Amino acid sequence: MMLSNTELLHRYPAIEAIDVYLAQQLCDSLASHSEVLQHLLIALSEALRNGHSCLPLAPDAGVALVRCWSSEEQQGYVFPASAQLLEVLSACAIEPHDGAPIVLQGSKLYLRRYWHYEQQVAQELLQRMQPQALSASQTQVAEQLLAQLFVPVAGTETGAPIDWQAQAVRDALSRQVCVLAGGPGTGKTYTVARLLVALQAVSDAPLVIAMAAPTGKAKQRLLESISHAKQQLQQQGIDAALINSIPNSAHTLHGLLGLRPNSQYVKHNQANPLNIDLLLVDEVSMVDLPMMARLLDALPNHCRLVLVGDAQQLPSVAAGSILADIPASAISYLHLSRRFDGTGGIGVLAQQVMKNLAQDSWQQLKLTHVEASPQLQLVDDEMYWQWLQDMCNQYFVPMLKADTLQQAFVCLDQFRILAATRQGDKGVEGINQQVECLLSRSCDKVRKDQHYQGKPVMVTKNHHGLDLYNGDIGIVWPQADGQLAVCFEHAGGIRMVNAGLLQDLETVFAMTIHKTQGSEFGHVGLVLAPQAEPLLSSQLLYTAITRAKLRCSVCTNQVTWQRAVANKTRRWSGLGQLLNG
Repeated sequence: MMLSNTELLHRYPAIEAIDVYLAQQLCDSLASHSEVLQHLLIALSEALRNGHSCLPLAPDAGVALVRCWSSEEQQGYVFPASAQLLEVLSACAIEPHDGAPIVLQGSKLYLRRYWHYEQQVAQELLQRMQPQALSASQTQVAEQLLAQLFVPVAGTETGAPIDWQAQAVRDALSRQVCVLAGGPGTGKTYTVARLLVALQAVSDAPLVIAMAAPTGKAKQRLLESISHAKQQLQQQGIDAALINSIPNSAHTLHGLLGLRPNSQYVKHNQANPLNIDLLLVDEVSMVDLPMMARLLDALPNHCRLVLVGDAQQLPSVAAGSILADIPASAISYLHLSRRFDGTGGIGVLAQQVMKNLAQDSWQQLKLTHVEASPQLQLVDDEMYWQWLQDMCNQYFVPMLKADTLQQAFVCLDQFRILAATRQGDKGVEGINQQVECLLSRSCDKVRKDQHYQGKPVMVTKNHHGLDLYNGDIGIVWPQADGQLAVCFEHAGGIRMVNAGLLQDLETVFAMTIHKTQGSEFGHVGLVLAPQAEPLLSSQLLYTAITRAKLRCSVCTNQVTWQRAVANKTRRWSGLGQLLNG
């Protein structure tokens, strides 16, 4: 028989109350009193909160449904074997056609809403992934343009390595859905700008193009990169009309779809599709399953879709791992990094972390103690406080004492401290307090919990009316009348917003790794606290390391580092199986 909610929360303190109450409601709707089902539904709710779209029950699924919610003092709930779990579930009317709030699909258990999202995304992508061959005249236009867009290096025509960027564009021309993946410095934006030009050139009619990204920061980075790529195209002598067809504006996905804050309302959907012919979405690894379902629902049937991202980065905060679930055969990969040459430093460390090479990556870091590395630095516990003081003096003091706002923004982009967690001395909140304490010794104006000139801050809530979004970063700076404002870099210049209009701000000398996706910094200081180990994974470390363009300092110990590198986050999902047929 089922336990009461109070009994469950008392017996298993590690359980979250929200999971218990959802399980209770679901059991009531199914008129079930099964203790096994109750605990399965708690586990399902917990899985959704952790980013999984389902709960796999098959014994070969690699899911540890053996003991949950245990502690050192008390053994947790022990689930029966998979066969018995499926037997319990088969007694309920929860097949896809039954209309119940949960769905058993094969050996995967879903909340119906997420089962529907998966089915919808799979159906839309499979329909759009059908190849569309170019005509003879389109092929001729494409090949002539590709020869102009991708000029081979002199003397390398015979036996030259494959130009993966040119190959990616060539492959994408015959696909309604193009997925372009690659690590930092592989030229994703360089390639996609040329893809947009090529698609426009082979189209029978002018294409209406839109660009979007999951966050305001990622949108801004996309615009900067596309603007630079358009300048390169002009220098290559590409037709101006083709270049000008690439828009100078972009949207967040919420803004593109017209999603209202704290509401399920969406302006654009199947009944009111977007009026576009081609959509480019950057940083797709950050897009969750519900958002991708809404996006595909809003696309006209003829619309081309270009998805760009790095599949090795962290998956979305909410449920799903869209980019990782798309079959490799449907993705064009860029392999050569022009930022990291692969001979040492950041590039090698990133590859080792991605491959879960815990010992090799630690040895790579240890070499920085023996051989001074321009790209990598290992900071142990004994060095940490001196290192933090040095970083403050080198990067943050010049930002606070900058003569102009432009100089302050240059300083801001040079360095950022990244942490895995918010709490603790080596979490974001603790580090920000420590930095302000150190800075107050050399800058009298620095005061905790107060604004001051040069203070970097992050918006933590969407402000649609101000066109500012969660994750946008600015600098506090005085206006002409001496009043402090928060200044943001936007396409076309600097925006100054009265500080009183932005109540949801936090100091950002340090920030969480999750918040840095879509950002780049000259030097990254990665701080890994032992208490953050449950949150650490190889994807988290890879994301942090590859935010650095020139140098990465890693503050950790051997045990914490190696455990993190060995831990690869895997999202439970049925989407990959659906897309692979």
